[in-house]
Amino acid sequence: MRVRRSLPWLSLIALGLAVAPVRSAADEEDDAAEVRYRVRTDAALERMTVEVCFAGPPPRSLGPGIDRAGPALLDARKGAQALTVRRGRIDTSGLSDGDCLTYRVDLDQARRASRFSNRQGVDFVGSQGAWLWRSRRRPPDHATIRFDLPDGLRVAAPWPREGDGYRLNRSAFRRPAFVAFGRFEPIRVSSHGVDAELVRLGDGWDFTAEDTTAWLRTAIEGVSTVQGRFPVSNLLIVFAPGDGSGVGFGMVRRGGGCSVGFIVGRHSSADALRESWVTWHELSHLQLPPMVQEDAWLYEGLATYYQEVLQARMGVQSPEQAWAALRDGFRRGARGRERDALAVEAENMHRTYAYQRVYWAGTAFALEADVALRQRGSSLDEALRRGARTWRGGPGVWRSERLTALLDRSFDAPVLGPLRDTYARRVAFPPTAALLERLGVGRGGRLRAAPLESVRDASMSR
Repeated sequence: MRVRRSLPWLSLIALGLAVAPVRSAADEEDDAAEVRYRVRTDAALERMTVEVCFAGPPPRSLGPGIDRAGPALLDARKGAQALTVRRGRIDTSGLSDGDCLTYRVDLDQARRASRFSNRQGVDFVGSQGAWLWRSRRRPPDHATIRFDLPDGLRVAAPWPREGDGYRLNRSAFRRPAFVAFGRFEPIRVSSHGVDAELVRLGDGWDFTAEDTTAWLRTAIEGVSTVQGRFPVSNLLIVFAPGDGSGVGFGMVRRGGGCSVGFIVGRHSSADALRESWVTWHELSHLQLPPMVQEDAWLYEGLATYYQEVLQARMGVQSPEQAWAALRDGFRRGARGRERDALAVEAENMHRTYAYQRVYWAGTAFALEADVALRQRGSSLDEALRRGARTWRGGPGVWRSERLTALLDRSFDAPVLGPLRDTYARRVAFPPTAALLERLGVGRGGRLRAAPLESVRDASMSR
């Protein structure tokens, strides 16, 4: 029985990838007019031409969401007039209300500036921050984008549809999203409150579109056992081919909508797809709203907890295997070096590599929270179901203090807030042995009669 779970960051480091924010550090506030984008490409997806029109006063300049994408800009014009370009930024100070401009981008260079990008022949995926130029001072509150592509080419984006294009909110300019272009055939599933679209880059996949659809339906069904529906209304998933079998790596992005990129073994079997824990981890991130980095212990911990719970609920693994994986993870997390409070460790984990401690301490929080709530006749599932009514589809980034305060409103006394405070300030790894003993979880996930066995069994049940 294989109980050890490699955390997603291991694949991230192996691939030399990292999360890149779309928003520039130099962003400041300024007035923003409504903006309309119209995007064209050549048939080989080597060049992109973008027309930008302003419904009101234009900003003083436009630049890429990812600063290092600046060199991908080839030129910019207003009609026949060339516009000044400095370090990848377009000087628009001479434009008037209602004016339009056009700029061209080298897509290969833009793709290289976008972390977690992938190209397979014509098909490619990357962040919109590498080719969508916008106001640095303040991205627009209202924008639309339309794609006019050559015959046979498609775009897959996570943004809400509007007419024959998409609507962009401010987060589409501040956060990365996965946006794919190519000759793929999208797979679409509408179930449990979500309209999901999945695209596979390139050719040569051993598993069929039917296998992929079955995987997607199972994932949606499993994740929906938490809130009674899928946690978001629209979702884009992109499969990029990799070595090995199953889902080897995943990443969630929320720029203007929810998208998830997965690296999947091209020669995977249908069973390998279904049994990949990475699926459950990444999609479980959608149970929560976007949160600040110092709360990574909470959102990564919750995703790690549910990756085991959901696999048990869907029969991918037995409850014993799920408990064994959790127990093994707590042991590895406790071996990590204790430097500072958990919230501080979470904020610095990409520098200190304290991933094991941060992830598994957060998982201990999720388990302890679930047990405490179930002893009160509720559950972590129910708390998230109620909380999601407030944050679903809303803008903004949350902090754990606000999140737990919201979730505690349903109870006669605070439960999650005090527990959150304890964990965020904790330096030592949380003690889990006593709780596992009360739950009746022994070595290797062996289960026995215990005071909290009914709570233990209910957590893994649908």
